[in-house]
Amino acid sequence: MVCKLCKAKGKRREEIKARMFKPRFLVDNTVTKRGTKNMKKGWTMVLTFSRPWCVRPFFRAFEKLEFDRSKCHLLIYNNANNVYLDRLLRMKAKRYMQYHKMKYRRGRYYKPFASVRLYKSFRKYGGIVFGQEVSFDKSKLPGIADMQRDIAGMITTKFFFQIEDDTIVPPWGVRRLFRILTRSKRTGVVCGVEPTRSPRPTDKARLGAYYLKRTRKRIWERISLDPKLRYVQDVDAVGFYCNAVRTEAWLKGMALFDKEMKRQKTAEPNWAIDTLWTNDVKRSGYKVLADMETPCMHMQIMGNSIMFWAMDKAVKKIDYYVRKYKVYAQGVVMR
Repeated sequence: MVCKLCKAKGKRREEIKARMFKPRFLVDNTVTKRGTKNMKKGWTMVLTFSRPWCVRPFFRAFEKLEFDRSKCHLLIYNNANNVYLDRLLRMKAKRYMQYHKMKYRRGRYYKPFASVRLYKSFRKYGGIVFGQEVSFDKSKLPGIADMQRDIAGMITTKFFFQIEDDTIVPPWGVRRLFRILTRSKRTGVVCGVEPTRSPRPTDKARLGAYYLKRTRKRIWERISLDPKLRYVQDVDAVGFYCNAVRTEAWLKGMALFDKEMKRQKTAEPNWAIDTLWTNDVKRSGYKVLADMETPCMHMQIMGNSIMFWAMDKAVKKIDYYVRKYKVYAQGVVMR
């Protein structure tokens, strides 16, 4: 049996292709027979995925997180064109719509989430060249920026929590970060801390929370947090990996980010899209905090196995711009 896309030609083929690969919700239970659910109550849990190998260890840790699921709206964002990943996430989304057994805790059951949505993005983007100036449109950065814009448009609650697919959050992480976030109305983002990655498993990696020396043109210095620090630290920028966020602050940061990107033709620094975004939240008048008591682990595929980067692999590093050669010196260890 031949599909409609294979048979079609010319404009008809383009129309079918556009309809098939249009970004849409693959799973959505916000509208029921009783009417539309109240999407403004509670808070939103956002899970972003682009790698199928992360799914099993991620959800193994996710199901151990301690929070009330009946007040949480689950939003799963699939940012990869991978059929296998589509199937895995669809199965998980449908499972979370109903009462389901706690797989890793004997004799207990989870309540269903307040709502469950699985969004599929069919966008395609280019790669990334580290340290060099490349066209913003040809890099992979528009994919990350567009994903965050999409997520911001789907959230209707005052707060949300965002976790990337390669991050393992400790069981108490959600409750603790939200407790810190709600202490002050001027706090915009609170994140846990995790080390970044390296091609060599013997290397040390920086933490994903930074102090910046920045002008309108570029980031001149980016210094990561010292892993020996304790408690809550006031920083200039953090990563997207594990954040408790005030939606109002996130939208103001997004507006400032979009305004700056219109003036910026190159994707520089091309490794710092999350750094720029969260720093714009701070420049909008909100605090950006990093909680050293919520250590996360960062997953990385190494051959046929998965490596977990924990706090024992973290070290303080600096990235700075070398004016003479017009490139960034990245990952310089600070003693």
